[in-house]
Amino acid sequence: MRILITGGTGSLGSALTESLMDNNEIIIYSRDEAKQAIKYSRSNKISCVIGDIRDFDRLNITVKRYKPECIIHAAALKRIDDMELHPEECIKTNVLGSENVAKAALLNEVPKCILVSTDKACKPVNVYGSSKFIAERIFTNFDYHSEKTIFCSVRYGNVLASRGSFIPLWLSLLREKKQIEVTSLDMTRFLFTLGDAVKTVLCAMDCTEGGEVFAPQISSYDMRTILKAVKQVHGDDFEFKISGLRPGEKLHEDMLADTEIPYTYIASDKLLCVRPQYTKRNYKSLPKYTGDEFNSSLHIDDNVETLVSLIKRGFKEAR
Repeated sequence: MRILITGGTGSLGSALTESLMDNNEIIIYSRDEAKQAIKYSRSNKISCVIGDIRDFDRLNITVKRYKPECIIHAAALKRIDDMELHPEECIKTNVLGSENVAKAALLNEVPKCILVSTDKACKPVNVYGSSKFIAERIFTNFDYHSEKTIFCSVRYGNVLASRGSFIPLWLSLLREKKQIEVTSLDMTRFLFTLGDAVKTVLCAMDCTEGGEVFAPQISSYDMRTILKAVKQVHGDDFEFKISGLRPGEKLHEDMLADTEIPYTYIASDKLLCVRPQYTKRNYKSLPKYTGDEFNSSLHIDDNVETLVSLIKRGFKEAR
């Protein structure tokens, strides 16, 4: 299968490429020419295109030339505090750029197009989450008007050991004998590894019938448990400072909202799908989800050893 990955030089894009390249032809579409050269220049299974999803003409020509059978749209601006300060840039990439990807897929009749979204798109309170919420709706709406292309979105949580994630940052600061900052001891976050994130995206790609938003059923951890786990991984005690919530930051995250439950089904043992409220598709029969909303405060795993193993696995997978 020919698969085009936007943002293919990012943490998730790279992990998806590594997972898929043995049995598929991969086209990387990203702005990072240095990473393209370092990571993929010697591979005969990967084609690299320097381009920005903001540039529809460049994107459309790329899709027309390579004729992918699936697009995985992972390119995005993601730093919450930066997006609060530069909302117009976030809109250009995460909203208008996502519309460009969907439009190129539709015009070139790409069989499947998948948006990589985030838990922050569910009940959003910040610019980044709001931009991804709109991107999800764009993909659902494109699916409604599409006859030959299937569109869907898949949310995921905080990826351990990915670029910019807080646990690797903390460990790096601790190795340098610097103090770390903690927003709140009551904060909770969904955590999983790059490998888990890849499996979630690929499972959504296999399960989609069109228009859905997929959400993984994963555990969350509170900051007290996270600090205990980081202490074990670091191997020594440390001090930290409580800094309070940053602009746009939630105390708890949502993977599935209570308003989405009436439209939610069990796609696999660890993956839920929210079907659109308006659709022209006839869906297969799936078990109805009857659980609670997926708020991180309701799905806490307080087992420190489990989190330590997860962190170690996350670092191993990110190498």
